[in-house]
Amino acid sequence: MDIQQQEGAVMQRPKVTVCLPTYNKARYLPAAIASVLAQEFRDYELLIVNDASPDNTDEIVRGFVDARIKYARNPQNMGLVENWNCCLNLAQGDYAIVFHDDDVMLPGLLRREVEVLDGNSKVVLVHAAAQAIDESGAVFCVAAPHTWPPLASSLEFVTLYWTQGYVVMPSAMFRRSLALRLGAFNPDLKYSADADLWQRMAFEGQVAFLDELLISNRVHSSQTTQKILTNSLQMLDERLKLAEATRKLVAAHGGNLDREIDRHLSRVLAIDLPELRRWNASIPHVMRYGQAAVRAHPQVVYSPRFLAYFGLSILPPSVIRWLKRVHIRWLSSGWSAARKNSTP
Repeated sequence: MDIQQQEGAVMQRPKVTVCLPTYNKARYLPAAIASVLAQEFRDYELLIVNDASPDNTDEIVRGFVDARIKYARNPQNMGLVENWNCCLNLAQGDYAIVFHDDDVMLPGLLRREVEVLDGNSKVVLVHAAAQAIDESGAVFCVAAPHTWPPLASSLEFVTLYWTQGYVVMPSAMFRRSLALRLGAFNPDLKYSADADLWQRMAFEGQVAFLDELLISNRVHSSQTTQKILTNSLQMLDERLKLAEATRKLVAAHGGNLDREIDRHLSRVLAIDLPELRRWNASIPHVMRYGQAAVRAHPQVVYSPRFLAYFGLSILPPSVIRWLKRVHIRWLSSGWSAARKNSTP
């Protein structure tokens, strides 16, 4: 694959590669690229890999003139996770971020995370808090404060992942050589390949967390998560695959998280039901998903949340969307106040 570099590109090895795998996101890609180029930390390459998009992605990338941009186009569509791995293999930086083509970096992300990785050789991954934005870029939710400890590793990190939080992928900077040594992202997983890799990396060193809003995570109906959720039972299969991979990983390191994993599965399978309906899935589809969830994970029937959400999912999608907005607005208001109170 040919990598195009703009004139004046510096050929020395960069500290960081910002990987920007993209497919058919012409609407959001300019904001994503601009947010990377606006970072005050400068020792990076921006590697954009177009996964054979049918839109005008080529034209958009050519519209940005910056020596740090490298651009490649796959001759045919490889798929989401395969393109992530393609990016990592083409990257030159010691550290890497796999950034999303519809998200926005906030000021300080690269600088702050490089400081963490440079300052502690035991840290293999650093991630940050995020705010959620809608299709127009308006902020509608900020992350709760103190969702992660400053440092976690091995079983502690995996336990936290399955009990209280997740890593916002486009905020995650990691040691690229270690990710490649571990086999990079698992292409058998489409929604949770990042979680799988972070968990494997956590047994190799420490995971750091910056409790600072350094990323804007865009939520919209055409993103991959929503497509997977509403595509037959693919999300259910994804959740079960990640659970099984995690059980094996933990067991290989002498641990057991079956109880925590089972509880988490019951919780997220319950949440999937109204989420399906929110994204306009039919009631019969929701029912099939619920039945399949019970067959695959029988413990879910003992969850009061599952029964309540099963009933909620028969409401019209517009009503569920309204309830979701009200709930998020209420949560975000409390989290914003808590963040302001905790700021020195």
